[in-house]
Formats: sequence, C-alpha cells, structure tokens
Amino acid sequence: MRAPASRPRLIQATRVALVALACVATVAGCGRVPNPLTARPQAPAVPAPRPLDQLRAAAQASPGDRIAQARLADAAEAAGLHAEASAALQRVIDLDGSTPERLVRLGTMHLRAGNLAAAEAAFTSARGIAPRHAGAHAGLALTFDMLGDTARAQDAYRQARTAAPNDWTIRSNQAVSLLLAKRLPEAERTLAPAEREADAPQRARHNLALILAARGEHARVVRLLRRDAAGTDAEALALEFKSFAEWLATAPEAEASALLLQPATLRAIPREGGAGN
Repeated sequence: MRAPASRPRLIQATRVALVALACVATVAGCGRVPNPLTARPQAPAVPAPRPLDQLRAAAQASPGDRIAQARLADAAEAAGLHAEASAALQRVIDLDGSTPERLVRLGTMHLRAGNLAAAEAAFTSARGIAPRHAGAHAGLALTFDMLGDTARAQDAYRQARTAAPNDWTIRSNQAVSLLLAKRLPEAERTLAPAEREADAPQRARHNLALILAARGEHARVVRLLRRDAAGTDAEALALEFKSFAEWLATAPEAEASALLLQPATLRAIPREGGAGN
C-alpha cells in the first residue's frame, strides 16, 4: 500500500486542489516579451504608492477624511493587515454610509482576520440591504462553514447560487463544504457538470477530482486531470489527490475547515450582486 503523503506535501496538494487558480504553463507563454516602449508611446509616469506609514499618519491626522481612510484600507488589505484594513473600512462606512459591496468587502476582511462574529454581522447587513446579493450569501456560507454550521452554510450556498446561477466558484465552494462535511454523494452531484461542460474552470474540475478521489473513483480522477496535464503528470497528480483525500477523511475539523479560508477562496466572494463566472 502506498504510504500517505506528508502533511506539508498534502498542504501543497491542497493549493492545487481547492484553491488553485494557476493555468497550465505552455512553451508559448515563455516566449520573448516585446519591449512595450517600442510598441506604443511611453505612458506618463504613475506616482509611486505612498508607504503604509504615511497613509496611517494621514488617516490619523484626518479622521473625518473618507478618502484618507479608504486609501489606508486599500493599502492595509494589500499588505495582508486585515484587522487594520477592516477598521479603516469601517470608518469609511461610518463616514459615508453602507453599501452591499462595502459590507461584503468588510466581511471578507473580517474573515481573513479570523473575526467570525464580525464577518457574520457584515455579511448579514449586506444581505439585509440587498437580499439577492450573491456575495453576501457566499460570504455567510463561508462564515457558517468556519463556525461548523453546515446546515446554515448549505442554505446560504443555495441562496448564493439562486442569485448567481452561473458562478462556478460558488458552486465549487459549496461542493468543498459538502466534502468537508463528509457528504460525498451531494458534493459530487453539486459539481458533476464540471465533468461534462466545456466551460467549467480548472478549479471546479480539480475540486470534483478531489471529491471523486475521496469516493475511490481513480479512473475518473485521471480522466479529469488529463484535461490540464499530460498522461504521466495526471497519474501522479491523481495519487496526490488520493493521498490528500485520505488525510481529509480523518483530519480534525478545525484543520479541514481552515482550507476554506485560503486566499483564492476569499477573493472569489463576489462583491457585486449579480452573477459571476
């Protein structure tokens, strides 16, 4: 029997399986990049971003300046300082009012910072303003998953998919939620279209492959992975998926749920209310 992969190796597989957004590399993509200065007139210089310390000082000096607070929120978010970013965005909301998009962004920041109660409050407020906002429901679904409340998470996913029926990421996140809840038949049904629909993104196919690996469907896993990798690479990747699925079956709930907070999953929460891709 093949020995289970080490946890670091499995976490690497996780990045491929659950949240991978990278495309398959091609030789053409490694070609010589043309000099943009010879292809078009030189664009005007863009001012360098202001250092975060300067933005903090400006925001502190002008607490009633919405623009200063918004710039700090943007910079702190980009730097991964999610608690600081959420505090700055909250000041923007206090000064300039709530919109569903601002509240969904605020909730996502709170999720990244691990503040689940505040995240739930922000997403709930967004849903109150815009009951069919896909991002509000998708954010609530992730929050409930992190809280271990699969029933409420699945209800929120269903509402998110009603608001954005063509959004593959919401469908994919719902399937992963069901996988983590050990509800494998439902997880497979949720993502089954990724096996037959040509427009299904790679992430959806890979999440379905992980679900199929958990169900012991090795041949189907290899067929799916061959769409994105050559034969031997697909076989090797299928074994990685199998090892990860075996770990997931016995992983502590907290460790498994933490997979839902990978950056690509959070970026996928729609800030707009309509359907996504």
